[in-house]
This record gives sequence, C-alpha cells and structure tokens, in this order.
Amino acid sequence: MKKTLDDWLKWQETLHTTEIDLGLGRIRQVADRLDLLNPNFPIITIAGTNGKGSSVAFFEAMLLADDYTTGSYTSPHLIQYNERIKLSGINANDAQIIAAFEEIDKARKDVSLSYFEFGTLAAMLIFTQQAVDIAILEVGLGGRLDAANLWDTSLAIITSIAIDHESWLGNDREKIGTEKAGIMRANTPVICGDPTPPDSIKNIAKKTKATLQQINKDFSFQQATNNTWVWQNNKTQYQLPKPSLRGEFQLNNAATVIAGLKSISKHLPVSLNAIRKGLKNATIMGRLQCINTSPDWLIDVAHNPHSALALSNHLDEHPSSGKTIALFSMLKDKDIKQVLSIMNRHIDEWHIVGLEGSRGITTKELISTMKTAKIEAKVIPHSSFSDAVYLLKKDCKNKDKVVVFGSFLVISNVIEVWGS
Repeated sequence: MKKTLDDWLKWQETLHTTEIDLGLGRIRQVADRLDLLNPNFPIITIAGTNGKGSSVAFFEAMLLADDYTTGSYTSPHLIQYNERIKLSGINANDAQIIAAFEEIDKARKDVSLSYFEFGTLAAMLIFTQQAVDIAILEVGLGGRLDAANLWDTSLAIITSIAIDHESWLGNDREKIGTEKAGIMRANTPVICGDPTPPDSIKNIAKKTKATLQQINKDFSFQQATNNTWVWQNNKTQYQLPKPSLRGEFQLNNAATVIAGLKSISKHLPVSLNAIRKGLKNATIMGRLQCINTSPDWLIDVAHNPHSALALSNHLDEHPSSGKTIALFSMLKDKDIKQVLSIMNRHIDEWHIVGLEGSRGITTKELISTMKTAKIEAKVIPHSSFSDAVYLLKKDCKNKDKVVVFGSFLVISNVIEVWGS
C-alpha cells in the first residue's frame, strides 16, 4: 500500500527494468490516456550538458517578475523530490504529487514506466490542473528520446554541448549535438548558447526548419563594469545588472535566456524591468553556492569536465588566502580522471567518500583512480559525509576554503549534514 510520497518513489524505483530507458513510446501511450498530449499552455524545453538548471531559474524568475504563473520541471533533486516540480517557483506539495501519481498509475494499466517518466507525467498533469501560463521543462538526458521531448516546444534552448553520458549519447560532440537538437520543432525558435557549437546543430535546424539563433552571431554579451553587463542583438542593446547566480559563465546562460524571451515576445511579452528583476532574483541550490564564510564553504555540482572547468575558472578568480580543501566524489560512469586533472592544481588536500548505488564508486576505487590521475596532494578517505563535514568544520582555519563538488549526491548529503 503506497501512502506517502516516499512509498511511491521507492515503488517506482522497482517498477521498470532499467533506471534509464530512452524512448517515447510508453510515455506517449500513458500521456494520451491522461489527455496530456496537447496542453493549452506554451512550453520552453531546455537541453544541454551544463547550464540547464540555471537557465530554468532565470526563465522562472523573469517570467514571475511579470506576473506569469509558471510550472517548472527539473532533475535531479538535491534534498526533496518536490524540488523537481515547481509552481510559480514553489515546490509542489506531497499531496499534489501523490494525487498525480495515483492518476498516472490508474491510466498506465500494463505499461511500465521509469522513475523519470512517472515524474515527467506528474509534472505535466499538475501544470495542466493548475492552468499555468507557461511550463519550463528541463531535459533529463540528451533530448531526442528524453521524456520531456514528448511535447512540442514553443521555444527550444540548447545551453552547451560537451562529452557526458557517453553510454547513451555517443562519444563526440557531433553525435551529442544531434541528440540535443532533437528538441527542435519546425517554425519554432531554437537558441543555442554554446559558443562553439557542433555543425549538427545548424544542420538539424535547417533540416527541421527551426529558426536557429546562435550566441556570438545573432546575439552577444559583454562586461561593462563590475556590476553591469550588456546584452545585444542587431536591433536592441540592454545594460543589465549582474546575475545573482555566481560565476562568469552565468552571463552566457542569462544571455541565452534573454534571447529566448525576445524570440517569443509576440506571444509572451516580458518587460525589460522583469528581465532585470529576474537576473537579481534567480536562485538555484548547489551551483557555486556559498554556504559559509570564514572559512568559505563552496558547493558546486561540477560532475563532468565542462562544469569542472567552470569551477576551476571561478577558483582562479576567487583564490583562497589559506588552504583549498576538496570534499569530493563522483559516479563511476563519469570522466573522473579528467575532472581530477582539471581541479588538481587548486587542491591542497582531498577528502573523499564512496557513493552507494549501481553507479556509485567505492572509496577504494576512488583512491585507485586518484593514484592513476597522479594526484599528489594528501587524500583522506571518510566512511560518511557526516564524518567528513564534522572533521572539516573542526579543523579548517578561517582563511581556508572548502570546495564541495562532484556528484549531486555529494552536494545533497553535505547540505543535509550542514542543516542538521
């Protein structure tokens, strides 16, 4: 008997044969039975390797500043499953999600759904019931065959294209670009924020007859002062406040979002004042987030080489006057060696914890990988994140910087320990 949200989620984890099962056939059947295939609100679909969550946050904050009601769907969550489904920036409550799961379970009959498909359908069902003005859907994996791509988009966003999830998406940027480009639709704007996009993006836009806008070609941005920056296209120039989200790369994400809003402004106008407010109001957990000062504790879900490079650049811009200490772990199907090689020069001491689950890595395996990657700084293993956090809180000096990074599981565990 499934009574609580936790009961439902545990049951969903056992329902389908594989955790990741790309394809739209099963979810389409159930969405059709729920009458969800033709929603009466526009959809923004966001694909990319990194920057998707931040882009959702910018869209949400800017639209809310102009009094639109929004639904947003993201994954994974850090602390609570409810973070995945938001209504006007507020997490859906347990009762709303459970009611949606019950409806989906009745409608699916003998169709097997994955954990992610259940969540995607629940989000769209809740958005329909709440009659949102617009939905923002983050693609979970790839684009073409991801559950979020079941619905035709009014605006496609491709944030960045890097090597990640090679088992499912391929091992070069052209192949990965092809998968991301699967969210494009005919006669619909697609905004690409990758400064050096693979040719597959342009080629598929042409083939699909989507209207492609490319950063540094159709729109661009530049620093103005420490607190302002400039967004421009061939018709318009805006002087804007720096985003609240940390990291210079956030200007790229924000510029891409603004280009997206401009492209659909006839149907969904957003004022310059709302754009400015949204830049200052946007928030997201676990992206260059400072959770303590003196000593600094910085948490970041840098879990692939592309995001590790962004974290490395941020550390170059904000060096520590004391030691820089890492609290780190990653899933074993990620490019751990490359991430280590990017971050190695910044770290004076590594604290590591093994991760559970089928994709997890043991402490022993992680130590072995670090030796292969020629990590020379001291490596200190811990049996749990709570042990690691308590030790670091006790031993760190005020001028030190603790950088917590890697898998989403690292960030979620540290936030939970910190809160307790």
